[in-house]
Amino acid sequence: MVDAWTDLPTPAATVMLLRDGSEGDLEVLLLERVLRSDFAGGAFVFPGGKVDPQDAQLPRARWRGPDPVVDADALGLDEPDDAVGCRAAAIRETYEEAGVLLASRADGTPLTADDLGSPSFVAARSALIDHGPVEAFHDWLAAEDLVLELGALGFWSWWVTPEGQHRRYDTRFFVATVPTLQRDVAAHDTVETASTRWMTPTAALTAAASDEVTIIFPTRWNLRQLEAHGSAEDAVAAALAGQVDTARTLPTVEMIDGVPLVQHPRGGDPEPF
Repeated sequence: MVDAWTDLPTPAATVMLLRDGSEGDLEVLLLERVLRSDFAGGAFVFPGGKVDPQDAQLPRARWRGPDPVVDADALGLDEPDDAVGCRAAAIRETYEEAGVLLASRADGTPLTADDLGSPSFVAARSALIDHGPVEAFHDWLAAEDLVLELGALGFWSWWVTPEGQHRRYDTRFFVATVPTLQRDVAAHDTVETASTRWMTPTAALTAAASDEVTIIFPTRWNLRQLEAHGSAEDAVAAALAGQVDTARTLPTVEMIDGVPLVQHPRGGDPEPF
């Protein structure tokens, strides 16, 4: 008998990091997952990962952001602490996988590229890459007097992996503009990811359509929604204003001519994974 709990999706959070490129077009950061990964190996994805229970224990002095009670309702979460944990995990995972830290000093001073390259910051990121405890990350934030900017994240969409898949995730997608002084610091972690690319949503989708890169269904869908926005500021503003589709999205898998395709619950043609 199969344990009914084994199919429950794991809470996760991901961030679409945005900037305006040299030509003025919106660009989004994509990371290429290593081929040996047991989830989306070789695919280009947004930085993110699982929410750790300790993310919800981030000390109040270490974050700035929306009222957790209101935010939990917006994110479809049961507890205010879970809202803090979801956003904190998104920022922590983005730092681990992409090297961008959506945080500032407690007095509001922004972080610089020099900060990110200093021994303390490099060691903190390395500890995350080595799967060090989240509590140690919180201790490091306190030691450096850093505050995570949870309010920099705009809630963009909510996706759940189709039932019956080997690994299932219950993922909140956020958007955020890369801090100005960190504009060019993004770099993959070399453990879970193999390369880093800034691309316009259209260029990424075109590359996927021509099989130059692999981009999975929910990533493609979110890229299409980004295409409607001309700048990073516009996209983040739309998310913060609640002008995007954040309803829970649970696709289904349909067999068509013997080929498994993914069907969005709110319409459209079924697509490859």
